[in-house]
Amino acid sequence: MSLSRRTFLQGSAACALLPATAAHAQSGTARIYVGFAAGGTLDIIARRIAEKIRATYADPVIVEGRIGAGGRIAIDATKAAAPDGMSIVLSPSSPIVIFPHVYRKLSYDPVLDLAPVTPVCSNAQAFVVGPGVPDSVRNLAQFVDWARANKTFYATPAAGSIMHFQGMVFSNKAGLDMTHAPYRGMAAIIPDLLSGTIATSMAVMGDVLPHIPSGKLRPLAVTSAQRSRFLPDVPTFAELGFGEVTGIDWYGLFVPAKTPVAVIDKLRQATHAAMKDPAFGEALTQMGFDTYTLSSTELAARIKSETEYWGPIAKSSGFIIDG
Repeated sequence: MSLSRRTFLQGSAACALLPATAAHAQSGTARIYVGFAAGGTLDIIARRIAEKIRATYADPVIVEGRIGAGGRIAIDATKAAAPDGMSIVLSPSSPIVIFPHVYRKLSYDPVLDLAPVTPVCSNAQAFVVGPGVPDSVRNLAQFVDWARANKTFYATPAAGSIMHFQGMVFSNKAGLDMTHAPYRGMAAIIPDLLSGTIATSMAVMGDVLPHIPSGKLRPLAVTSAQRSRFLPDVPTFAELGFGEVTGIDWYGLFVPAKTPVAVIDKLRQATHAAMKDPAFGEALTQMGFDTYTLSSTELAARIKSETEYWGPIAKSSGFIIDG
């Protein structure tokens, strides 16, 4: 969902009212790398963060797209940068906690090459169908019946992502033969969903929400443990007998390893202060996200826990990427 120029300007004005986390923003250009297509939720959120922290962290702060490879290119750019806090990546959780299990030769080590700063938001995934599925399919049970008789595909923003494995687990548990179709971000998936080129998606909720009220896309289940506040009438997978298809994604800020702790703290404090602005929280709500912050230490602990959780699932799937 795009945000208006007025919304951005209002957010900037509100940011000026926030308490400063440092006396001055450090000089020089700070870059937030984004690994997915411009116009998608990750890109929009990165631009919101950049606008908010430029007065307290660095001046200027810009967003730079390093698109492709499921977000790995953006992480590689951060890994290779000087550890001075001027190169930052906003990454979904999958490249951090799942990719180490599915890439035979991953070009980075999330623990050794990156330093966690803070998560900024979280969201559940929504399993949606479009016009490529008959209009009579209105719930998950009806979809299962239809998919057993019709070979179909499900799209996700990247191979090896949390959405990929959630779709795979659902397909296996339901006894379906759904083929995974990895895309380069949700911005590329939406047109194909709306046209019926691809039938279904285990989707980033914020990207599909604008198309649900019109009926162009139909949500059949969500991956959160409880029903989402954004789709309160849509059941969880757990409610429908697929408890294994539960879990949320989060987006977090990372800097190169060996970045001084004082710099990491300054970035985290500037980000947390900016996120207290009601306009920022409202912008996230409009995109289907919940504000979500942790300390750097708490984020490191979550990464460790989720990496351990996804290991057996990825291994049992037999899914491996060589490149």
